[in-house]
Amino acid sequence: MQRSLHLAHQFTRRVAFGLPHDAAMPNDPLAWAKAQLKRVPPMDILERDGTRRTDLPTWVQLLWRMDDVMQAFEKHRRLEVESFDKAKRMSKEQYEAERKRDIGTPYWQMEHWKEVQARATTALYGEAPVFERFWHFWSNHFMVAPGNQNNDTLVGPFQRSLREKMTGDFQTLLWHATTHPGMLVYLDNNNNTGPRSRAAREKWTTHSINENLGRELLELFTLSPDSGYTQKDVEAVTLILTGWRDMRPDKHHKAGVPLGTFFDFNYHEPGSQVVMGKTYSALFRPSAKLEDLIADLAVHPATARHLARKLCVYFLDDDPPAAAIRHVEQVFLQTKGHLPAVHDAVLEMCWAHLETTRKFLSPETWLLQTWNLMGVGPPRTAPLDERGGLKTHHVLSDLGQPLPRCPQPNGWPIRSVDWISKEMLDRRVRFMSVVTRDWLQQAAQPRQTLNQLCEKHFAPDNPELALIQNVMAKGDVRSAHTLFHASPTLLWS
Repeated sequence: MQRSLHLAHQFTRRVAFGLPHDAAMPNDPLAWAKAQLKRVPPMDILERDGTRRTDLPTWVQLLWRMDDVMQAFEKHRRLEVESFDKAKRMSKEQYEAERKRDIGTPYWQMEHWKEVQARATTALYGEAPVFERFWHFWSNHFMVAPGNQNNDTLVGPFQRSLREKMTGDFQTLLWHATTHPGMLVYLDNNNNTGPRSRAAREKWTTHSINENLGRELLELFTLSPDSGYTQKDVEAVTLILTGWRDMRPDKHHKAGVPLGTFFDFNYHEPGSQVVMGKTYSALFRPSAKLEDLIADLAVHPATARHLARKLCVYFLDDDPPAAAIRHVEQVFLQTKGHLPAVHDAVLEMCWAHLETTRKFLSPETWLLQTWNLMGVGPPRTAPLDERGGLKTHHVLSDLGQPLPRCPQPNGWPIRSVDWISKEMLDRRVRFMSVVTRDWLQQAAQPRQTLNQLCEKHFAPDNPELALIQNVMAKGDVRSAHTLFHASPTLLWS
């Protein structure tokens, strides 16, 4: 199906972050998008040429090995304990300075900065921006954010670990997300203890059952409330999840036990549980109950419906066409949740319904699109010492999406209406005014760049185009660029 140039560019903004102003449109945009979902692209804090940034301190690097992740998690916990102990022996000024040095900068600032910086630079300079958009969806679907238990060092590694599962099936992704230490800690399942477990009977712990993960597994990750599950089902799933804990290198670490996810039968509720009419038991495989439950939930028709609709809301429209939802749902069911096939189906529906659907861009997606179209990148400044300058995660916070600090486990809003308000729009306009001012100081041909962008993204009869051209004709290039990026056409895709 042939598309006009401005519609083809709308497609690249919808499924990726647009194309740089000097980049040519692929001959087949749909094939261009699908080709990016076949393999997992590398991720790091990147330079513009796609190589790893090397001017940062050696300790500012992404952690990939589970041992390294759990070592960092335990070190943060230990430093917190030591910090409060030192407070008794230090002056207020000494305490605040040491706490900022040992905890504030490395864990509350740099840990989040490096993950957001990697996320942004990989989206802009990496191999597959379409893959990144789908990863943004899944890392939002399986939300883990900084919360209690000093889990800052687990957030980024959890989100990045989902990438490796995006070329397989949903069951594998669901199992990985549910049992990863990042999720277990974020939703307090590492404290979820069976009332009749040995740990409870012998009073090893004061913890009891915690429904957080059990509820989200049904409500958010799979079936959704529309499936008709009950509170009894949530309670049964919660009992199945008892004993699924994290193993860290502390005094409780058992020799020879790998760090990371750990199933401790001593904290598990014995016996069988019934979820939506099916009994789950484990006689010879202690972990079998959860494995069997995940296998059933992953391919349940209600899960297929829920995910199909959520993907279509995320990429197409707050009220997506029923035919689009039905197509994605059928592909999910036919392939038993094979994610590359499901992702291809979403892209096909984005292409097919491009002219009759629209999405208002979240602050993050709009920001990355703006940088990409202008040919500039995220600010390089890291929050080390007292260095000034913009930081990427602070910019996102100013725009209303303070990654990675999502305030609720159901993720950032995916409906357009939730991002539209006078204040939120004003923030984007003010940001663009500042960015354009700085960009004009180094841009070689700002008028030519804006003309190229307008030609690609606006239909000839679009009234927004006439307004921008009128402003530019008066010599106000800065306002013209601001109007372009904050125009309805560029705010929506």
